[in-house]
Amino acid sequence: MTKWFRCLFVAFLLSLPHYAMAAGYEVRPGIEISFAQLPSSWQVSTEPPDFLVAEHAGHIEPEQLAAARKAGVESPEEAARQMLRANELYLYNPRSGAHLMIDFSPLREGETAPSARALKTSARYAAEGLSDEEGFEAVSAKVGKTRIKGAGSAYRIDADFLKHGEATRFIGIITFALDHWVYLYYTGPQSAQDDLATANQVLKSFGIARQD
Repeated sequence: MTKWFRCLFVAFLLSLPHYAMAAGYEVRPGIEISFAQLPSSWQVSTEPPDFLVAEHAGHIEPEQLAAARKAGVESPEEAARQMLRANELYLYNPRSGAHLMIDFSPLREGETAPSARALKTSARYAAEGLSDEEGFEAVSAKVGKTRIKGAGSAYRIDADFLKHGEATRFIGIITFALDHWVYLYYTGPQSAQDDLATANQVLKSFGIARQD
């Protein structure tokens, strides 16, 4: 292989999505996650994107807003933003609205690490709960085992449904690592096949590690 051809071949490999360098983020003190590099159409933020804030603000109940006002939060948008900040990281395409939420929830005092059965049950409850979401219709969901690097047992939810009449795809992964429940939730239009491929690549490459 000539030097010129070898350089060209390496450049070609680097242009492929699954050869992209992984990105690392500290989501909790001492906990780092990594995943394949996102395409330029996607963004990463610790803050929820505006389109998601607006969507959730439309579903804030009067009693929720009343409770938020006692804490100094006056608008539905700010209440929604505060609620969404419970997630550590957002990966999203601002044009299509496709997004992946990453949440690390620590064990409560006295709580023990969940068994594989408990994780599977949690995934099943999450799948069944989609039918109860406002505006969700024709929900079809399945739960299966998957793998996440650096975590124990993990279960994946694949669901299709109509969200306010729009065909939507959902992928959820529930697992446990480093004393934290871990939730990875993707939602996007079924027509956004590029976004779905990006989400699957992120989930396939996703890893959790203790940061020294």
